[in-house]
Amino acid sequence: MIPEFHYRVRWRASGAHPGRHASHQTGGGYEFAGHVPLATFPDPRNIDAHATLNDPFGQLMVKTFRQRSAIPVFVLADLSASMNFAGKPQMLAELAAAAAYSAYRSGDPFGLIVCGEAIRWDLSLPLRWHKGGLPSDTAESLAKIRPSSRNASALGEAIPHLGRGKALVLLVSDFHLDDSFLEILLDALRPHDVVPVAVWSPAEYESLPDWGLIHLRDPETGRQRRLFMRPSLKLRFRETFRARRERLIELAARHGAREPFFLEGRFDAEALTRYFYET
Repeated sequence: MIPEFHYRVRWRASGAHPGRHASHQTGGGYEFAGHVPLATFPDPRNIDAHATLNDPFGQLMVKTFRQRSAIPVFVLADLSASMNFAGKPQMLAELAAAAAYSAYRSGDPFGLIVCGEAIRWDLSLPLRWHKGGLPSDTAESLAKIRPSSRNASALGEAIPHLGRGKALVLLVSDFHLDDSFLEILLDALRPHDVVPVAVWSPAEYESLPDWGLIHLRDPETGRQRRLFMRPSLKLRFRETFRARRERLIELAARHGAREPFFLEGRFDAEALTRYFYET
């Protein structure tokens, strides 16, 4: 069973397609928007006698209401080589499947753009209403993929494909990215509602041995290093990730994104729901 999470946005949708989000569109909703002359909005069912009597020009006045509209939902995913570690592709696949299903349940169109050095169109999905959520073959391909790109530069190239209207964008990465690139990317994404989703594995910093030799390999440069683990070095690994967490929170706030959601070890739909309603 695909897990579902609930999301909300604090901005008004501009699309005309009905949905469940507050909107600028006038229509058959329940949120009072004001009075206009009957000639402007010819719906005699909404004639307001009190507003009509008080109109200085003697016009028939009607109540108008704002409808609730759909919003575009995207997963914009980093598929650089560092994402090929300790189950990260599986976590990405689970998140993408849950996002697509949650958008379907909310009546929102969903799109998936997967990026390494180039956009992986073979793994991506166009923005549309995907009945039932993410196609099973796409979810399986994401879970089995072994990222090998040296960088995620195509994330920037993907931004025009998000469309002109404001969208909810889940930016999924382990964020082992250069800060200057990340700042440029977040700035370019400012027109959208961006949720950085940091995919981290405890094996990177928590599940290391207290003592013994370990071999480390940088997946994006191919460089290898052998380390003799000891408690003080293990603590340094933990402190490095703690500092990175704080840095990501700072960068997101400075560049107009939401506070990052940290996906560590496994996808938890309930935790993501709490994130949207508590932050």
